[in-house]
Amino acid sequence: MRKPPGSAYIVMMSQDDIPPHDEDDPRERELRRRSGTPPLGIWLIVGLLMMLAFGAYVVFSML
Repeated sequence: MRKPPGSAYIVMMSQDDIPPHDEDDPRERELRRRSGTPPLGIWLIVGLLMMLAFGAYVVFSML
């Protein structure tokens, strides 16, 4: 019998099997550095500014 692909094969892991997440892991830093995407906080600020600009547009269009 053929084994399903890795993404379709889900194994329940206990808390003891899950390795601890280490923020200072060099591999994690390398991945974070290479991703090339800005942090979510910047997108949140840009989104809030866009919503504020749209709100101002609506208010001034009614005047």
